[in-house]
Amino acid sequence: MPIDHIATFPAGPDDVLAVLTDEAFLRDYAEALGARLQGVETAEDEGGLCTTVRLLAPTVGIPAVFTRFVGREVAVVDRRTWDADGDAGYHGAVHVRAEVFGRSAVIRGERRLAPVDGGTRSTVTGEAEVDAPIVGRQVEAAVRELALVVLRREDEVLRRWLGEPA
Repeated sequence: MPIDHIATFPAGPDDVLAVLTDEAFLRDYAEALGARLQGVETAEDEGGLCTTVRLLAPTVGIPAVFTRFVGREVAVVDRRTWDADGDAGYHGAVHVRAEVFGRSAVIRGERRLAPVDGGTRSTVTGEAEVDAPIVGRQVEAAVRELALVVLRREDEVLRRWLGEPA
């Protein structure tokens, strides 16, 4: 199930990346999601930066038909690896994984930060995949919708950190 999200921020790609990889920002972002943070790490990875956020995310907003299977929260690992793209921007490989009853829900994709007049355009593309026979496509659609909600919440926190008025 495809995921596409575009946003523009009032700062250059270097500043946007600096915030996206700041451990304090990642903590603030997890709190804005209503998640219980289990761990956050930023490290250098083969010349780029890698962030890993482990959290217990609330399942509020998941379609009721699935809620009884996943409970009140689900463990999520969000890993992003960033590299310069050669065009004054950045490319981030995104890998988000959750395990529910031995089944994997995975989002694989990329986030690009490109300079534009007055700031940065962030473009997120990816795919949601769920290892669940029979109901997989329905669950993938729910994961996709949830991912878009999470991206919008991340944008709100990022704008606040960049000093953009609400």
